[in-house]
Amino acid sequence: MIIFLLILIFLRPFISSLAYPYANAVYSLIFLGLLSLWINEKKVCLQELKTVKYPLILFICTLLISSIFSTNRFNSFSAIFQYAIGILIFLICSSSTIRNRILIIRVIFFTGVIISVLAIHQYFFGFTELANLAKQEGINSSFLKDYINSRRTFFPFVTPNILAGYLAMIMPLAFIYKRRIWLLLPITAALFSTKSIGGFISITVVTIIYLLLSKKTNNKKFIFALSVLIIAITVVIFLRSTTQRLHQQPLFSTAMRLDYLGETIKVIAHAPFKGIGPGNFTLPVSRYAHNSYLQLWAECGIIGLIALLWFIAAVLIQSVKVMGKSAHKREISCLFCASIVFLLHNLIDFSFYLPEVSFIWCAILGLLYSFSRDSLPES
Repeated sequence: MIIFLLILIFLRPFISSLAYPYANAVYSLIFLGLLSLWINEKKVCLQELKTVKYPLILFICTLLISSIFSTNRFNSFSAIFQYAIGILIFLICSSSTIRNRILIIRVIFFTGVIISVLAIHQYFFGFTELANLAKQEGINSSFLKDYINSRRTFFPFVTPNILAGYLAMIMPLAFIYKRRIWLLLPITAALFSTKSIGGFISITVVTIIYLLLSKKTNNKKFIFALSVLIIAITVVIFLRSTTQRLHQQPLFSTAMRLDYLGETIKVIAHAPFKGIGPGNFTLPVSRYAHNSYLQLWAECGIIGLIALLWFIAAVLIQSVKVMGKSAHKREISCLFCASIVFLLHNLIDFSFYLPEVSFIWCAILGLLYSFSRDSLPES
């Protein structure tokens, strides 16, 4: 069954929930069936989840309650379906054998490498092909022309920022493989081709966090990496700022996010405790708040947000406790950084609500929990 699981993990990023909703629904049903069989066969024990059991149960209860009092129950139960898959993949990864964990990490990482190569191909050739196709079909959209001329890669996702968030999350996993560290090059090149400021800022912040936790502030390699990231952010800001298109400029993007923030706070104010129900969030000009935490608050209420943050904090704190002592400290450190990158990027984006990305994060979080749990003294 592990083979089927690995195949489905590999396919997940290629099936966009926004571009191919029906394909995503079919994929989700297949995965839910497989995960349910896996859970039943492996008999996942709650004892293995003792440090995250209560926040996880509270979060599930909050989802159910907010769905019952939802403004649109159909949307809410559809959203719960995706939450269920994320929770199940966390349970599977957190209860897997070490051998299976290593296999899952390899599939996640090398899928990221493949996507990086495809994104680089899009940068050099894909936009020309897209322009020719638009011309053949007689499509004369100014927005499409601007999108093509910006040359910000996004394949296989729908926006460059989502691709950047995904690549930034995958990037730390490269350090697990000492002899294949060169595979970081295509990921870095693909991330740069997105011209996403948020992606580079997330990587930079997590590098600083790791330096502080590992007490390696004098390590020349990490200081060099941090300097390169800061230079990369500066270059991306410069490239984005020199464009003549207003909607491509960093200041425009920041202003739009501030507008989303204000509108989201208004939605929260209507039902701060029970929320409007999972899957019901929408703004006049966007389906997403571009801040996943505020959107979760708006949909599931303050208790739902607290429960999720409690759950995540329990996993991260446990991993920090054993990070320098475990026989798997390299895996724990890299998975920890990957998890943090995702969390940081969701302060300014919405990949938490896109299963093609959030599913991978749930798997990474489950792997992190399993490695760190096995390294606890009582284990």
